[in-house]
Amino acid sequence: MSSVNSNLNALVALSTLRSVQHDLAASQKRVSTGFSVADAFDNGAIFAVAQSIRNSIAGIAAVNSQLQGAQGLVSVSNASLTQASDLLTQVRDILTRLSDQSISSDTRIQLGAEFSTLIATINNNVVTATYQGTNLVGTSGTIGVVQDVLANQLTLVGQFSTIGTVVSNLSVVNMTSVTSAGTFLLNTFLSELNLVATSLNTVGALNQRLANQTQFNTSIQDAFTAGLSSLVDADLPAESARLQSLQIKQQLATQSLSIANQGPAVLLTLFR
Repeated sequence: MSSVNSNLNALVALSTLRSVQHDLAASQKRVSTGFSVADAFDNGAIFAVAQSIRNSIAGIAAVNSQLQGAQGLVSVSNASLTQASDLLTQVRDILTRLSDQSISSDTRIQLGAEFSTLIATINNNVVTATYQGTNLVGTSGTIGVVQDVLANQLTLVGQFSTIGTVVSNLSVVNMTSVTSAGTFLLNTFLSELNLVATSLNTVGALNQRLANQTQFNTSIQDAFTAGLSSLVDADLPAESARLQSLQIKQQLATQSLSIANQGPAVLLTLFR
């Protein structure tokens, strides 16, 4: 039955159009944001999980930033210790000359001045081996660096107990005494080299430990990122096809509604 009061065909067409427009809006949101779940309105449970994963990713990034800062400190410490090791080669040469009884007093004085300069340089390198306000070479204690999102600490061991001992021992050498220089060279100098070598080995191991921890954290971060992507990212090729399909459906639904709305007008012809 045809009626001007109730156009059932128009109601069906309008319902279809509303459904298509709703789906079209959802598809357009996925395409524009790149997410199948962009906010809690899309899917509250999945969005809550996604936010938790994002929080974990941000936490790991912050931890790695601290570890990279620690690597900077260790690199500075390594530079200081390496130069100290290099300078000890020159120190050894001077001690050898000072042990020679045949050199003149003037030469001994000059060698002594050079020796003092080298010791002062090593000591200055220890004092100035600072990175962002922290000096690993100039402390005998330990420095904790956060290594994971649980705030576990990675311990950096200060190296002043070794390099400080080297500077202290070298400072007591009597450069005017052939016996003092010779005795130190034969009995003690090798120990000084070993102390510096021990510190170099320690900072090398610390650098590797920091690099390994950073790499491990990055692997976890990548896994979280991949999981987050599979959870909330939109399948854009599929959404593109879906969007085109919905746009066609929208046009058809609009055309259908237009045709349905013309139905009651046909009744007017019955009264002509």
